Amino acid sequence: MENAIATAAAVVSNSCVANGIFGLKLTSSQLYEILSLLASILTAVSLTVKSLYKMRWLNLFGCIGFTIYGVLIKAWPLAIVNFYIAIIDALGIIKLKNSDKSTFYFGELGDIGEKYFEQFYQFYEDDIRSFFPDVSYSNLELAKTYVLFRDMIPVGIFSIKQDGKVAQVLMDYVVPRYRDGQFGFTMYVKKVYVFRDLGITKFEAFTRVSSHAEYLKRMGFVVENNEDGIMHLVKKLN
Repeated sequence: MENAIATAAAVVSNSCVANGIFGLKLTSSQLYEILSLLASILTAVSLTVKSLYKMRWLNLFGCIGFTIYGVLIKAWPLAIVNFYIAIIDALGIIKLKNSDKSTFYFGELGDIGEKYFEQFYQFYEDDIRSFFPDVSYSNLELAKTYVLFRDMIPVGIFSIKQDGKVAQVLMDYVVPRYRDGQFGFTMYVKKVYVFRDLGITKFEAFTRVSSHAEYLKRMGFVVENNEDGIMHLVKKLN
């Protein structure tokens, strides 16, 4: 195994030295240092992300980088330890993908209780307002608002304002720990029939927060227009 890894690493190294990177001629030593730096950055960033799934992926690539680096400089303990950690990360990713049997439920605000909802909102208010700066607590009280539960743990808020067949999504918020897109998939795809039963044929959303706009695009929204930094996105309910 070590010989195979060493051979592959040597081939990559020789190719990069011979052909250069982005037209720059690099020595083997410089190439090794760049590889080590990239692996260090990936490993460091993996410790700052809140999603366990993303952390596993970043750490996996970091460990692969350190494994190759260790082989190239013949630091076998470094290579072996990081190769072992990379295997653990890969198995962890597989386990996360296959073992998540979470149950998703959303209850209307009136059924959950306004006092409970108010405490949940206040606890996460700073994070909520960073994504929805133009939506106030009173807006949610007047709209059709749901509390999102994952395995009966409160994890988010979904609020819409319906006007005929069109519903404006005022808020689609999930707490950082559970921000993996699964609840979005549940609301916009898996259980979209709940909203079709209300006569809704189209969702629309307005946001000036780029990260939220990107999330909505992943959920099937498309940009209708973008004026004064406010994006108008729509999604037809199939």
